[in-house]
Amino acid sequence: MADDPGVTSARGLALSLLVLVTAFAAIATPAGAHDSLAPPGAQHNWLPKEGWVWMHWLPFEEPELAAALGTNAAGLRHHLTDDRHTLATLAKRRGWKPKPLARHLTRRFDGRVPAKRLANLRWRTERVLTQGHLAQHLLFHTFHGPAVPTSAPQLFGISREEFIAARQDGLSPAAIAVRAGRDPAVTRAGVLALLSAEGARGVHTRSQSRAQARRMLARQRGALDCWMGSPLPKLDPANPFGGRNGDAASAPAGSAPSRPIPGCQDEHGH
Repeated sequence: MADDPGVTSARGLALSLLVLVTAFAAIATPAGAHDSLAPPGAQHNWLPKEGWVWMHWLPFEEPELAAALGTNAAGLRHHLTDDRHTLATLAKRRGWKPKPLARHLTRRFDGRVPAKRLANLRWRTERVLTQGHLAQHLLFHTFHGPAVPTSAPQLFGISREEFIAARQDGLSPAAIAVRAGRDPAVTRAGVLALLSAEGARGVHTRSQSRAQARRMLARQRGALDCWMGSPLPKLDPANPFGGRNGDAASAPAGSAPSRPIPGCQDEHGH
């Protein structure tokens, strides 16, 4: 189904995604996509070029998802550490099929949005349930998206391409700010404001609830200092859990595959 008008078609978003995809395709280890909806030949870290995906707009409440699956936030994260796992497998154990569960999770939008919009939100939810890497990204790659690179001139005083190149060279966002003559604290505040505005936009377009926007912003705020001080993961900059293929088997011996190498517990971004 089509995404929100003006979101996926925006030039800045499209150009940022093109830069990100081109840059990381050159250094990521080839591996087949785990998500069933990925196009033939896609790498394991493939994601649809849709605004709601990159802005982490979940059309349901995370606690309601966890309750329906008989787990909690830690359980969701543990299950999705290997992105070959889908939330649908947990749902099946609880007697849920993806479509009924999607209807259950999006029921707060019933009667509040047009029928076509409601169908779109349910389809998004089904995809989160059935696509492992998509779910991993939406829930735990909370700095992964084009917003910061696109805003690099305002945040860091350098171009989008220069920011991405600096990240690939092993610099943290804080180090990039210092090298560009910017105060990292001011840059940090700018990043937080940018993320807050993204969440508010999702609420305004009825792509997510206000509570879910606050929940995601709290997660981002909690990891922001770590993200500001961390380089990209060494093995695969597109995978926050350490393994080349998004699984424990490809992580180095003795490492904890549920943690990025190096970086923050749950967060990842360019």
